[in-house]
Amino acid sequence: MRPTSEFSPGGLDVTPVNVLRLLSELEGSSQLLKYMGFQEDQETLDKLKKKYYAMYFRLKKLETR
Repeated sequence: MRPTSEFSPGGLDVTPVNVLRLLSELEGSSQLLKYMGFQEDQETLDKLKKKYYAMYFRLKKLETR
């Protein structure tokens, strides 16, 4: 069982794997919004995805050094 500290703000480390998990959720939500016709909300998520993809690649680059 996971400690409850993981479920509080800042309880999960910002690692490439965790950022990918977040991106997976955002991608799924974006697709649902697309198919349901919520274009404005999809565009909002696209901006968030762009931010987190940049973060992922930055973290991954640091990790491989």
